[in-house]
Amino acid sequence: MKEKVIEVEGLVKRYGKVTAIAGISFEVCRGEIFSLVGPNGAGKTTTVEILECLRLPTAGMARVLGYDVIADAQEIKKRIGVLPQDFSTFELLTVKENIELARDLHGSKGPVENLLRELGLWEVRNRKFGELSSGMKQRVGVAMALVSEPEILFLDEPTTGLDPQARRELWEVIKKLKSKGVTVFLTTHYMEEVEALADVVGIIVGGRLFAIGEVRELISKYGGEVRVRVEGKRARTILRKFTKNVIEENGAVVGMFSSREKAARALANLYRSSSGLRIEVMEPGMEDVFLRVVGGRVNERGELVR
Repeated sequence: MKEKVIEVEGLVKRYGKVTAIAGISFEVCRGEIFSLVGPNGAGKTTTVEILECLRLPTAGMARVLGYDVIADAQEIKKRIGVLPQDFSTFELLTVKENIELARDLHGSKGPVENLLRELGLWEVRNRKFGELSSGMKQRVGVAMALVSEPEILFLDEPTTGLDPQARRELWEVIKKLKSKGVTVFLTTHYMEEVEALADVVGIIVGGRLFAIGEVRELISKYGGEVRVRVEGKRARTILRKFTKNVIEENGAVVGMFSSREKAARALANLYRSSSGLRIEVMEPGMEDVFLRVVGGRVNERGELVR
């Protein structure tokens, strides 16, 4: 039986007449990476800040590590680590000095060398924070959040603004945290990031949870067909042997399959029966899930486009 470390039920947050969170419910289990994904203004940061005991809910219940976010805020804050959106710290202090400062503020003890090495910061430990690249700055933020050895790490849009390489490097850091048993609560608007990292994902738009579940489960349920794209002589004739759902697309023929298993059988036959064909498999992903569930996409800037 998995241990629940976050429990949210009917959570509501209003600012005057504006409802930022509209009665959402979900659970997070120990050791998993849970992601809230949605566009800017969806309610992701508000949800995280309530769980971090930085904002009070208007209604509903939220518990972190068995503690109530209203009655037991100080107990929760002792046990969590936080990397906020738009993280920054003292630019004139070195990497090592900033992390040691965070350690001292948390009342923790011991050297920070292991943490610096684990997060790939050892070589830049004596450089001033203000001299670092954006990706390295985010690593420092993760280190400062981890220096107190929290049970849950909250990462609010940690890769926004990073270039693709820096984004993937930070993904590897996050994966290492999971391998060490740290529970990670991640907010993001990048669907690729969800696929790369999350065990469980909740899709949130306008303060409402539209769907929640394991990533592969959501893709299977909402992602749509597996597409097999074939170019070459007699491509349509050959592909129609395996599916009647065939369309033409940019000079190629595309067959639609309702499951990976059916697509795999067709592929095996295609490779055996024909040569000279160019074959490409396009599996559905979280982009497709989001489109089908919400009716729009999230662009690179985090905007919902319908």
